Amino acid sequence: MVDETFWRRIKENDFQPAPEYPLDEQIAELEHLLTYANSQVRDGIAFEILGEWIQTGRCDHDLPGLGDRMAAQLLRGIGEVGTDSIFGRSFAALVLGLVVERDNAVRVLSADDIRPWLGGFTMWWELEGDLRGSVDAERGWAHALAHGADTIASFARSRLIGTDQARALLGSIVVRLRTTDGWGLFAGEDDRLAYATMSLLHRGDLGVADLAQAIAPLRVLGRADLRIDLDAAAFTRVNTLNWLRALYLQLRLGVQPMPWYAPDHHFDRPIPQYERMLAEVESLLREYSSWFRED
Repeated sequence: MVDETFWRRIKENDFQPAPEYPLDEQIAELEHLLTYANSQVRDGIAFEILGEWIQTGRCDHDLPGLGDRMAAQLLRGIGEVGTDSIFGRSFAALVLGLVVERDNAVRVLSADDIRPWLGGFTMWWELEGDLRGSVDAERGWAHALAHGADTIASFARSRLIGTDQARALLGSIVVRLRTTDGWGLFAGEDDRLAYATMSLLHRGDLGVADLAQAIAPLRVLGRADLRIDLDAAAFTRVNTLNWLRALYLQLRLGVQPMPWYAPDHHFDRPIPQYERMLAEVESLLREYSSWFRED
């Protein structure tokens, strides 16, 4: 089954599983291919097919098991930077998000299923040291922060995630931003992190005090002495500023669900204390730039 031709036939056949092999064997092989360094195999075959099967219910019989395996994969090779192990971790996060997303539609998981996933995900999210975006033409995207942000957005919309867990995820986004020293996030990570934040705020159970507490540690990065581009910490400052800009813009313009999301009207829910949240982000933005007009 490792032959690419086998998998391309599945794609050409409207993603129908091959009848000559048990479905679970095909799923296991795709999980293995998710760790490949070659983007044509990992992204173009494994993720496309497995993602399609998750979304169309072909993995519903083993959704808890699939989530368990992806959560375990998140920590394989953790601590390595610049190696190909990042692809397995980053794409495990992406698939874990799809598993949660599938449950948002069909509701087959329990809180006991999702709790360890959230714990493992948060550990990986805050510890991952390899923040490369596009690696090279052959290996393609690693994009760990973008994939993790997408997963947070799915967790945020889960009925199985409580207020305390949502509050912790909001704080974890800020923790992650504060630990990006030496990495410039210039491949859309800021927008996806902002969208994950909006997904949390649209839950309706987080208020301005929660947002203010989460972003308070970022105020120190607005200091003028951290505006030196040659300082590795300046990347942290720029990354944070870009996230704040993206969040402010998304708060202003509003956001909509992704096409693959369950029709749950999540983003139709009003954000509590919206004007005060907007003012909180605006206040912090003003500390980051001398270009903004004084109030």
